Amino acid sequence: MKAAVLALALLGLLPATALPSDLPEPAGVERPSPGTWPDRTYRWYYNPQNHPRWLSESEAREWVQEAARQWEVCGVRMQYMGETDRRPLRADRTNVVGWRTDLPPRTRGLAGGRSANGKLLERDVAYSPDRPEFQRFPRLLKKVLVHEFGHAIGLTHPASCGDVMTLAASCAPVHPSQLPLSPTPGDLARCKALYP
Repeated sequence: MKAAVLALALLGLLPATALPSDLPEPAGVERPSPGTWPDRTYRWYYNPQNHPRWLSESEAREWVQEAARQWEVCGVRMQYMGETDRRPLRADRTNVVGWRTDLPPRTRGLAGGRSANGKLLERDVAYSPDRPEFQRFPRLLKKVLVHEFGHAIGLTHPASCGDVMTLAASCAPVHPSQLPLSPTPGDLARCKALYP
């Protein structure tokens, strides 16, 4: 994953300032948050291009919007601003959520952006639309959608397993039918600590 994030930065798909918070954590260690949205609102646009072929454009949009809404229980407003043709993971001062076919191999989703002095300035989210496991296990895609929105509001991977924000590679494999689709009590406690 570290090589994948570095490759994205070198290709200009992620700004260099995204690197520290997007690298995987060592087992049992939680990185500090890159920051929070000053007004507790994440304003985001959606780019429907390259959505998974097995979902209609409207289904893909609904799944993404539903994933964003999952985080509102911790006091963050997830404000959908409409559609855009801007691509996610470009440093363009716009929060864009969408699909990219050029993510590194084995990458299901990626969040990146800029922050300064504990304040988030931009957070884009990109999902890989062509992962065969997503079509085989739609619940896995739904979990990844929610997980990456957690990064968009400043959450990092926890040191524990079983949360929406858990980094799958750091824990024992779990069958997709057992994955959480909304923030767990652990996720909510960490989110509410960021947004008291």
